[in-house]
Amino acid sequence: MNQTLDRFTGAAVYLDTMLPYALLRGVEPAAKAFFERIEQGALAAYTSALTFDELAYRLLLALIRDHYGGAPLDLLRADEVRLITEFAPAVTAQLQRLRRFPHLTIVDVMPADLEVMEQAMVDYAIRPRDALHYAAMQRVGCLDLASHDAHFDRIPLLRRFIL
Repeated sequence: MNQTLDRFTGAAVYLDTMLPYALLRGVEPAAKAFFERIEQGALAAYTSALTFDELAYRLLLALIRDHYGGAPLDLLRADEVRLITEFAPAVTAQLQRLRRFPHLTIVDVMPADLEVMEQAMVDYAIRPRDALHYAAMQRVGCLDLASHDAHFDRIPLLRRFIL
């Protein structure tokens, strides 16, 4: 079962891609309010370097869709170099903004996380990338997760929060 982030009272939360995406795209006022709590130091936040990979890709596709409409993935496949060249500066500026955000710790993926990933895939039938997020969460001792991905609910140790 999940709860909304406005009810989150813990000391630290791990951020899946959706929350930084909502903040950077300005699509959800609740994301801005939650990041203000992080910025003020009311709570600590963690995310993984994996999140930046996912976030960059989603931001790139969103910018392509905003500017050209249609199916952004099809457009990217058809004209990858031109579109990445066009939109990379905007994407990297957003990523830099997030990297500098106060009270947000970016967790590396470590070789030891692979064992946790493999076991989580077997135990909870979750995707490899999400199992790596879970490994990072375990390593930093933060099992509260901000995510809209319901498959994380298969991990009984996690408490999932949504916007």
